Amino acid sequence: MLAELHGNSNLELFHDRATNRKCTKCRSILSDSIINFGESLPKHELETSFDHAKRADVCLVLGSSLRVTPAAPNRQIVGQQGGKLAIGNLQSTLLASLAKLNIHTMCDDLMEKLIRK
Repeated sequence: MLAELHGNSNLELFHDRATNRKCTKCRSILSDSIINFGESLPKHELETSFDHAKRADVCLVLGSSLRVTPAAPNRQIVGQQGGKLAIGNLQSTLLASLAKLNIHTMCDDLMEKLIRK
C-alpha cells in the first residue's frame, strides 16, 4: 500500500500549478502534483496514510524527519499496531531510535535496490 503524501514528480494533473505541458488528448494545461512547503496535504492521501498505518506490518518512510504534522502520528500508529518502522534517509533523524531499521542513503538508490529484489 502506498500513500504519496507529498505528491509524485512523475504525475501531472489538471489543476492550478501549470507545468507548461499539455494533455495529449484534450490539450488542457497540465500541473504537477507535488506538495510544496507550506501547502496542505491532500485530504484523501492523508486519510489513506492513516488507514494504511493501522494495517501495516512494516512502514517504510523515505526522506522524512517524521516530525512534521499532520502526518507525523503515522509512525506511532504503526508501532501501536505491532508494526515495524524502517527509515530511509541520508541523515539520522531524532526518531531513528524508534526504527527497527535505519538506512542512510539516497531514496532513489534505496528504492532501486528494493525493486530489484
